[in-house]
Amino acid sequence: MAQISTTVTGDHMALLAIKSMIKDDPQGAMTSWNHSTTNFCQWQGVTCSPEHQRVTRLNLSSRGLIGKLSPSIGNLSFLRDIRLSKNSFYGEIPPEIGRLFRLQILSLYNNSFTGNIPSAIMNCSNLQVLQLGFTNLVGKIPDGIGSLSMLNFLNFHGTILKGGISLFIANLTLLETLSFADCQLGGSIPDVFHRLTNLRSLEMPGNKLTGTIPPSLYNCSSLKEVILQDNQLNGKLPIILDIQPTLEVLILDSNKFWGKLPSLSNGSSPIILSLSNNFFIGSLHNLVCSNGVSMI
Repeated sequence: MAQISTTVTGDHMALLAIKSMIKDDPQGAMTSWNHSTTNFCQWQGVTCSPEHQRVTRLNLSSRGLIGKLSPSIGNLSFLRDIRLSKNSFYGEIPPEIGRLFRLQILSLYNNSFTGNIPSAIMNCSNLQVLQLGFTNLVGKIPDGIGSLSMLNFLNFHGTILKGGISLFIANLTLLETLSFADCQLGGSIPDVFHRLTNLRSLEMPGNKLTGTIPPSLYNCSSLKEVILQDNQLNGKLPIILDIQPTLEVLILDSNKFWGKLPSLSNGSSPIILSLSNNFFIGSLHNLVCSNGVSMI
């Protein structure tokens, strides 16, 4: 019983340490966070497990908070869900987050975090959702990302990333959404989509990607949307573009594709298709009329 009391007190102190690094709380989201005898499990944005009274969820999204994220967050060892998106957190993401082995959701997008993506996050082997987009993070995609085998949602949209797309994404076989949009990534798209059989959405516009579309992408039968505009991708598309029955959006405009416009195989539903600002020859008029394709 004494051990449980100590760990619960540790959660209380960790939350107060997190509050101490918040410089502005315009909505009063953390007003209830204090040293009083009020049960911290009743504090706004805090959810605890009924059995052990340990913090399992921290949700302070869209609260206008300004400040740094305290390293003490790593002491909330029962955390499964962190949602701090749409605030003004700045400074580096504390590597202590890597101690949260139970963590399943880490949503920090739309903040002002700086520095590299902490490699310590790759220790959170139960992560299912990782959202770090629309921040000021820089550096490479950590190779260790391949160890996050439970991921189904990965979003680095709008970060400034060096290098290319890690081959280790091939290990993320449960991935459903992958967004590296507007990240300044270079190199080619790795030919690993035969491994990503659950992928629904692939978004990589606004980068510096080169080379051709990898063959395995055409055979990724679960895809609903592929968005690759504003890159430097090149080469011919297959004469018959094998549109999967599930595909709803295909955006390839503003690249360097060339040759004869492909025809589409029969899909079960109409798609939104954009191939403008490339070097194709031919017209899509007949294709649009006969296959229910909406051009943008």
